[in-house]
Amino acid sequence: EVLVVNAHRHDGQKFYPATGTASEVGLGPGRGFNVNVALPEGYGGAALWSVCANVLLPAARSFRPDLIIISAGFDAAEGDPLGGCAVSP
Repeated sequence: EVLVVNAHRHDGQKFYPATGTASEVGLGPGRGFNVNVALPEGYGGAALWSVCANVLLPAARSFRPDLIIISAGFDAAEGDPLGGCAVSP
């Protein structure tokens, strides 16, 4: 089993790829193993800390993973020309 917790910018249809709403929770046997946290344009570090404390940690404690892999893009970094967010690198 794999649990995916995803925090990302989501502005409806205005920001590519326009997927990743909270209602997208996985399909078939993976249903319930996908957690999306959609954040608005301009979000910063405080929003990510909140996601970690209020979503990621409770989900991980419940799931009890043997391995954690973190995939972190740079489009949330302040100054990235595409992301439009304000996370300190």
